[in-house]
Amino acid sequence: MSHELGALPTGWILADFDDTLAPGDSHAGLLRYILRRRRWPLLLLPVIALGGLVYLLPSRRRRGISLIWWAITLGLSPLGWRTLVRAYCHTRSGLYREARTLLLEEGKRCWVISASPRALVRAQLHRQLPGRLPHRILGSRMHYRFGGLMPRFYCHGQHKILPRILDLEVALALSDSPHDLPLLALGAEAWLINPSPARLQRVRERLPHIEPRQWRL
Repeated sequence: MSHELGALPTGWILADFDDTLAPGDSHAGLLRYILRRRRWPLLLLPVIALGGLVYLLPSRRRRGISLIWWAITLGLSPLGWRTLVRAYCHTRSGLYREARTLLLEEGKRCWVISASPRALVRAQLHRQLPGRLPHRILGSRMHYRFGGLMPRFYCHGQHKILPRILDLEVALALSDSPHDLPLLALGAEAWLINPSPARLQRVRERLPHIEPRQWRL
């Protein structure tokens, strides 16, 4: 592997996507993008705000994000959804340099596991690495309900640890977020991407062997 990343032991690699492989929160960015393009869901701003408040409650996180998604995508057709995802991907800045190297050199053993909709993550990776997608891409699964899109399964935090993940021998797990401690704990090695000193200290209290990595475009 490239000297920038160092040698890794044999096994699978588990990676978050937003702010880990690519800068920024593409999930929140897509929601803002759809809202700017459609405009009229601003009339449902009280529902969106309520969803934001509910999202802050850990036990109600899925319900909060579902309210936000439903209000912003109400009446959006499947074709419109696919069109907006593709258009939004063209606005994204791309992968971190080290993440690109990791996926190019070790993509056959990489699982990308994200809270963002799977279609969004897949579209971004396809745009950045055409024909070189990682071994598996997992993300939130979306469906239509009451005329809008919302997560059927919200792949966030502990919910990233699917049964098939527990069966893997994990050489490396990487994320930018303390929410992904359950995922990071699975790796023989674990990297925290671009952490602040306070975040690194907080994560090390739970996972002493975590290593910080500073990645750039």
